[in-house]
Formats: sequence, C-alpha cells, structure tokens
Amino acid sequence: MKKTWLSALLVLAVAGVGSSTALGEGALRIFLGGERIVSELPESTSASMEELINHMGGFVQYDKRSGKMEIIKPNVNVLILEGVQKSRNNNVVFSNPIKGYSDKDVPRTFNVFFEVDEAPVAKDLRMQVVLIGPDGKEVDKSETLKHSTVNYNSFYFNVPFISTKLEQYGTYKVQVQMKTENFDQFITVGENSFIVGR
Repeated sequence: MKKTWLSALLVLAVAGVGSSTALGEGALRIFLGGERIVSELPESTSASMEELINHMGGFVQYDKRSGKMEIIKPNVNVLILEGVQKSRNNNVVFSNPIKGYSDKDVPRTFNVFFEVDEAPVAKDLRMQVVLIGPDGKEVDKSETLKHSTVNYNSFYFNVPFISTKLEQYGTYKVQVQMKTENFDQFITVGENSFIVGR
C-alpha cells in the first residue's frame, strides 16, 4: 500500500510541477517515513502538494525555513460488521462482515471497526466515521472521537450505527476521517463500502 501511494504521489508531483526550481526560489524536499522521496521541487508548489497529499489521505508537516515537507500517512483498516464484542480476556470478536443489503428503506444496525497504525502524533487527535450515500451526500455521522497519540500511535475503535435508514439503491461509503490540532479540516484516511440492492 505504501509503495502504491508513493508511486501515485511521485507521478502527480513530476507531471504537475516539473522537477526544477526557479532561479532564486527555495527547494522543496519531501519525506515519507523519514526517507527522502522527492527533492528539488520549487518551494512555490508546497501549497498544491499539501492539498494533493491531504486529498490522498495524508497529513503534512512543512518547515518553510528548511524546505522539508514530511508526509504522515496513517494505515487504516475499516471493517463493516453486524457486531463487535469484547470477550472476558479482552479479545475482540467480530460477527458477520457486511457486503450489502438487498432492500432499501429498512432501518439497519451495523458496526464500523477501524484500526489505525502510524497515526499523526497529536495530543488531541479527532476522528469521525461518516456514511456517504450513493448520491455523494452524507447519510449519517458518528460523534467525534478523541484520542491522544503522543505515547502510542496505533489504536482501534468500534463505532455502532443504530437503525440507520438506507433510502437509496447503490454503493454506500463508510469513511474514517481525522484531524489534529494543526489541521482545520477533517481528512479522509480510510474507507470501505457496501451495496444496497440486488
């Protein structure tokens, strides 16, 4: 997954902005996981690169003085299940993954389990799970979850959707979105889907 994401970013960076810096302009150096992946891009491309990285589900830490842009790409697994339970010995038990439903206009109850590795380090990482309908509009949204990743940046959550009415036939998307105290908007970092209809 990391190689695919990295390849897409590199192709877009080279195709969109070229690889040489303008005379007198600073150079932008891009890092992923501590490894330099792009160097000598024009500093003027930093805003468009940040927007692109956010759109692809990553966060950016940019130091303008040094020209260093660090990409933080959380690894997120999203499961849609009928139920999630915790046993006495703290094992997590999943029941019946959901691929879809045959009929619309029936209140449905399901659980979204998501596991995150390599989350951005934040005192106040905020997350939400959003259900998007086939028409691209928001159907339902969880409460905002808060978690500190200062000491440990891997964790999991379970979010129940209770009696959610699915009013359209088509593909519904379940998105996990995050933001930190350094970012104003939620960024979609993981997604799964199910189908309503035959």
